[in-house]
Amino acid sequence: MNNKQLFVLTKDNANTQSDDFLLLLKVLETLATTVKVDTRLPEEGEREHIALFLVDAAYCDCQEMLSEEIIQLARQHSVAVFNAQRHALNERTALLANLKGALYNDDSPEHMFKGVRRVLGGELWFCRKAISNAFGDLIQQLPATDALSAQRHSDIDLSVLTAREKSVISLLAKGAKNDDIACALNISNHTVKTHIYSAFRKTNSRNRIELANWAQRYIPVASRVMEQRQ
Repeated sequence: MNNKQLFVLTKDNANTQSDDFLLLLKVLETLATTVKVDTRLPEEGEREHIALFLVDAAYCDCQEMLSEEIIQLARQHSVAVFNAQRHALNERTALLANLKGALYNDDSPEHMFKGVRRVLGGELWFCRKAISNAFGDLIQQLPATDALSAQRHSDIDLSVLTAREKSVISLLAKGAKNDDIACALNISNHTVKTHIYSAFRKTNSRNRIELANWAQRYIPVASRVMEQRQ
């Protein structure tokens, strides 16, 4: 038996002597040393040793179940719901509220056992579609930056660029057009294009904007000087 404490938050009108509730307790007792049942959450100082809070979701919709008290609890502790009705619980909403799993009123004892054990092991117990949707929502809330591109660019060794390529990139980063770069460095427009395309390849840049951003971020200021005319 695992040395864990579980807390079951029930409703005032819950029938804690029903066969379904007693079956749930038997399942929980196989996974923990202590299972406490109450209609009120324990005091703050008594919560740190509880491995999982199970909240009764019977006969209430998702919004009612996710009260401010439960949302605050889920920010600091591991929380799952039990006795949920499939038509009433929005798993994506529960996930975004930081809940760890959901047990339904028609789950088998084996399914409940597996779900609680997975949550106690640090996993989520929701359907894959809900997890995918919630993950997508979180990704959309991230700053609109190309994080993968930044990582791709940060590993580039400046030594792969020639001195002339650095000069071309530095001028490009300042907003210079190809004709301006050619004039400043006393080279042909064709040669400018050749250097730029070479820099695209060496810096993993897909266009002039990415190349300019890369130059502003990674080329040392000391190297951003125009090469003397040859």
